[in-house]
Amino acid sequence: MATQSLKTVHLVTRAETLKALYFDWQTQLARPNLVFIDGAGTVVFETNEIGLKGEPVDERRKLVVVWGDSVVFGAWRGWACLLDTYAPGYQFLNGGIEGDPYDNILRRARRLNRERPVVLNVLMPGWHPFEPYPVATPAGPAPKSWWRRGQSAASEPGRFRAQLTSFIRDVPNAVLLTMPTSLNPAIADRDLSGYFTAGDDDTMFHFCGTVPYTVALQRQHFDFINQRNEIVRDVAVAAQVPLIDLFAVFDTTGLADCRQDFVDIMHFRVHAYPRIAAAIHRGIAGLLAM
Repeated sequence: MATQSLKTVHLVTRAETLKALYFDWQTQLARPNLVFIDGAGTVVFETNEIGLKGEPVDERRKLVVVWGDSVVFGAWRGWACLLDTYAPGYQFLNGGIEGDPYDNILRRARRLNRERPVVLNVLMPGWHPFEPYPVATPAGPAPKSWWRRGQSAASEPGRFRAQLTSFIRDVPNAVLLTMPTSLNPAIADRDLSGYFTAGDDDTMFHFCGTVPYTVALQRQHFDFINQRNEIVRDVAVAAQVPLIDLFAVFDTTGLADCRQDFVDIMHFRVHAYPRIAAAIHRGIAGLLAM
């Protein structure tokens, strides 16, 4: 049965305050046993007793964790929990953390796998660290960059490949995901600022958080995501682990509107969540025991 724990309740007033409440900067982990509600008292999302986004751990079901950054974390309850309906004997928990670099994603996954049995680790390495612009920290904006740990930008792809390969070797039952984007080769060099709109989840579209928009930076992001996805595909083939190509599933090439499923160049609209869950289930169905 699911373990019952006392929870701390937070009222959500602004989306940008969420991480400050759920993320422990010292441990680099999500804080456990939190509930976030809106002004109407509706649960926006919760973290469970092991610090993952989702309901309490149900020991009657086999555990699957989807690891990643904000693309996995998602809005509201996210999309990982939608996989529960496809496989009643399994519990799918959300291991996403907003802005998390791949090395911490891999560290968190390793840590949980040492502590408890996880039958599948579905891993999206994420967009980070790719931050050639200031990012927020508890102390305020700081000039962190993706070579901030003494690494050069040129060495980053090799470091990423090595760490991902090591993770696949050390952590059992891994499934790799490529990272989707609303960009495609036909528009990567076009000025898309005319497409930026305010509004709700169904209407807004912007570039990349609060990052100032330039076409050059847009192209840099597109080249980066293609490079990282190429490495993910290569590692999956070399290690003979399953790969689910979300980049291909959500390819916007040929669409009338690249914004169809995205609120920016990397994050999904909520209405796309069932489609994500369906694509991932197709990729892992053969790995789930009947």
